[in-house]
Amino acid sequence: MNGPILLEADNLSYAPGGSNSDRLLVDSVSLSLHQREIVGITGPNGAGKSTLLKLLSGFIEPVLGEVRYGDRSLTALKHRERAVYSAFMSQKGPDTFPFSAAEIVEMGRYPHLESARHPGKTEREAALSALESLGLGHLADRSYTTLSGGEQQLVLFAQILVQNTPVLLLDEPTASLDIGHETQLLQVVRNLCRKGSGAVIALHNLNSAAEYCDRILLMHQGKVVSEGKPHEVFTEHHLKKYYHTDVRLGTNEATGSLVVTALPQKAAICSLHVHLIGGAGSAVAVTRMLFLLGCRISGGVAHELDSDTKIWRSLGVECITVPAFAEIDDESYRKAEELTTAADLTILCEFPVGQGNLANLKLAGTTGKLIILDDDSGDHAREFFSEEAGELFNVLAGAHRRINRDELTEYLYAVSEGSETL
Repeated sequence: MNGPILLEADNLSYAPGGSNSDRLLVDSVSLSLHQREIVGITGPNGAGKSTLLKLLSGFIEPVLGEVRYGDRSLTALKHRERAVYSAFMSQKGPDTFPFSAAEIVEMGRYPHLESARHPGKTEREAALSALESLGLGHLADRSYTTLSGGEQQLVLFAQILVQNTPVLLLDEPTASLDIGHETQLLQVVRNLCRKGSGAVIALHNLNSAAEYCDRILLMHQGKVVSEGKPHEVFTEHHLKKYYHTDVRLGTNEATGSLVVTALPQKAAICSLHVHLIGGAGSAVAVTRMLFLLGCRISGGVAHELDSDTKIWRSLGVECITVPAFAEIDDESYRKAEELTTAADLTILCEFPVGQGNLANLKLAGTTGKLIILDDDSGDHAREFFSEEAGELFNVLAGAHRRINRDELTEYLYAVSEGSETL
């Protein structure tokens, strides 16, 4: 990173019972923060994120390790010196004393005041300006305790702004905010860092972390288990291992940043292996439905760039594909036939049939466990661009059951309950 190191932590460890405790909430963590850098601290609940920020701010002392502000040890700095250099925003602010919102913000100026002086006109103007910049000017005289959780969060952030420090230490600053205010707050942090500050932010929203943070530390059970750029840390392997959740990764087309999407938990209602023969996006909706029911899904033969292929790959579905616009070759056909043979049920979706995918109708005819799905939404059309295709479908339609998606759901429920057979 460009710029000097603003903050550095070396081998920090912390236990609530002190050095005699064997329960470390933070275990041998080292990190650095450069000027103009935003470092994100992420990890599941209980990973040690908040404890680490308290160590960096000096609110608690490590049992091992050291924190340095620039070239000076944190322990050598007086409280006022610390507060001039770094600002700490906790998850929860004061809730017992009915200070006004403006008074809460003014408290951020105390480190800069002469010891005998109380906040005056200058501090009030700074507080009002900070509140106004966050759209809270109309709440200046309201009691802090009467504000909503999100409004309180923004008031505490305004306090951080008027403290005007090189280092920002923010613990879940967006936890209570709506999407608009979350974006606003993080953009303000980004702007401050571009001007020369640095920020360490604990975040649960991985998409916000990927969008705004230059570097990520992923914590688990007090340790840093991965560190690097967002795309290096937020891998499917890491997120499944430490969050115990299946995710898929994509790209925010507007900004180019990483997007993390958690897959819904399967209902485990139906454990059948269902093979889908689709095309032109006709298998997308039924794939989602089968996934949520808990079915094992396979698919193909599909063409690259088709929506069916995209959703199958996003869900980790085994599928057979051929290049876009290519005819289905013998090898791909054979692999797909192996899947239909192994499947408990094959579903033929509603899609137009031309020379390129004619073999899919032949594939459907090789299994006796076939259902023909009619798309009653009208989104897809079953058209035939050759006489052979129409004849093949008519043979299939005369020999197999035709149902719509709602009927398919009921049918699979019935099969899972044993009241219907395949």
